Amino acid sequence: MNVLKQFDLSGKVAVVTGGARGLGRQAALALAEAGADVAICGRSTDGTPTATEIEAMGRRSFFAKVDVTKSAEIEPFVEEVIGRLGKIDILVNNAAIGTRGQSLETVSDAEWHEFMDGIMNCMFYVAKPIARHMIARGEGGVIINMTSINAFIISNIAPRYNVPYCVAKAGVAHMTHGMATNWAPHKIRVNGIAPGFIPTEISSALLQNPDIMNRMLAGQPMGRFGQLEEIKGAILFLASDASSYMTGHNLVMDGGATLW
Repeated sequence: MNVLKQFDLSGKVAVVTGGARGLGRQAALALAEAGADVAICGRSTDGTPTATEIEAMGRRSFFAKVDVTKSAEIEPFVEEVIGRLGKIDILVNNAAIGTRGQSLETVSDAEWHEFMDGIMNCMFYVAKPIARHMIARGEGGVIINMTSINAFIISNIAPRYNVPYCVAKAGVAHMTHGMATNWAPHKIRVNGIAPGFIPTEISSALLQNPDIMNRMLAGQPMGRFGQLEEIKGAILFLASDASSYMTGHNLVMDGGATLW
């Protein structure tokens, strides 16, 4: 097969959580540009403009408001995707909450559980019914979990600490390993993407602190932060047959930040 054809997603149906903005929006656009129909969901931002943009490419799309920390809202959404688009081949598990910069001893039990639910648990809640659908169809599928380099390091951004966020993202990275081993017999590949710092709406608080931003930039061998559009190539690679022999991997793209 011609190598470029390995990236073709024509006839595929994808779901992107948190697909209305930021990295999720770029993931949804990348999949659509490669030929996939894309359903997106989110709980705080209207994704209708993104769905409309996807439809303008000649793809099918729709947006649904879903709180992915609540299983009761996920099951109906999955059923709606299957009902409207026929199947699900690809899941990009992107929705998450951002760090709040609290020192660990000040984090309440309720806040700790909120991080686990809003970053790690929600990805399990979404992946489970979609994996069941993929298993029942018997044709395999692809799941991409959005993790972070904070899964592997605790960022040196004191006094703005982010330990609960890092712990939850580490859980996502290891959960990716578990999903990969569990579902490989069903031809479901599960990989993660671990971006470095890419300015988004969810990281806006960091952007307001020049001292932290300068220190983070000093730790970047490439001398710059990532751009939103740079996630698109990694998404397409992992979603397509170009990565057909890859599962259980967390792909780091961080400008070299974890090298130092």
